[in-house]
Amino acid sequence: MRLTKKQYLILAVCTTILMTIYAQFVLGHFSQCFKTEEGINSLGLSFDYTTTDVFGFLEKRSNEQLTCYLSFLRIWDGIFPIIYTLMYSFWIIYFFKPKTILLLVPILHMLTDWTENIFESLIIKEYLTAGILNDEIISFGSIITSLKWILSIGTYLILLYGIFVKMKIILTMRKTG
Repeated sequence: MRLTKKQYLILAVCTTILMTIYAQFVLGHFSQCFKTEEGINSLGLSFDYTTTDVFGFLEKRSNEQLTCYLSFLRIWDGIFPIIYTLMYSFWIIYFFKPKTILLLVPILHMLTDWTENIFESLIIKEYLTAGILNDEIISFGSIITSLKWILSIGTYLILLYGIFVKMKIILTMRKTG
């Protein structure tokens, strides 16, 4: 069954609402247990990080907070990429239906987000069990985090271009018709 352009628009709007609610109420709620007053509250919210940054992040938190952060990465932050990838995909299909190759950007964004969570989990587990930090794991994690943000920016540029083209078509149709 093929969906119409209007149905893709409805799906895009609905998943945008879902993503906003999920980010605000689910991620916001379940991240409270590892929040601190100072510094970043998630390594994945940085464009990149160093061993010093990671050490500072970990030292500001108790073992209970870090265990909570691990749980957050595995469950709640693992679901979020599925929701935003669906949202981005429906918008891209709505704006660029024949050019579905553009879907690779949000899909790769989702995959890098999950990979980032794996690296963050490895860093935290090693810190909790052995009290050490592995520079190579941190470097790879930082590279994956940077790649995630680059793909995120790419997704937004694709969507902004789609909005621009759609507005141009609408304005042209109004002038001529």
